[in-house]
Amino acid sequence: MRRRFVLAVLALCAGLLLSACALGDGVRQWGSQWLGSSAEPAAVGKRIYFAAIGADGRPIRYQGGPIGGGMMSGRLACAACHGPDGRGGQHVMHMQTMDAPDIRWSTLSSGAHGEHGAGEGEAMAYDFEAFKMAVTMGVSPEGRGLAGDMPRWQMSDADLEALIEFLKTLR
Repeated sequence: MRRRFVLAVLALCAGLLLSACALGDGVRQWGSQWLGSSAEPAAVGKRIYFAAIGADGRPIRYQGGPIGGGMMSGRLACAACHGPDGRGGQHVMHMQTMDAPDIRWSTLSSGAHGEHGAGEGEAMAYDFEAFKMAVTMGVSPEGRGLAGDMPRWQMSDADLEALIEFLKTLR
């Protein structure tokens, strides 16, 4: 009886896996349905923030980040670490404690983000170029390396600008 149950569960998992593979670019469709398909920069930025899907509808690639990639799917997105409101905070992912900074644009652009290793008042304000360096190269405006938990995203300037537009909407 137990063996039949295990085999049934394995068959179900195999079926789900085959269905997911058959979808191919289904991730693009899922992202559009869940987050909307608007080409408005803030809407594209929201899709990037929550699903790591760029303006072209394709998943955005990255290197590094938390051990093991994303939550259960093996994919990361900004919200996985920085939270749905962008305020960050300390949490555990893959049995590793992480301290994600507040990345709302109002905080980043004011210099009040207090990144890892920076005390109050020491952090410099972000602009587009500093944000690009942080997101793609893992380097703070002060020239320090960000925590190893921060993935190095392979994003276009247009996607980075859209992400900033979304971060500006977070309060």
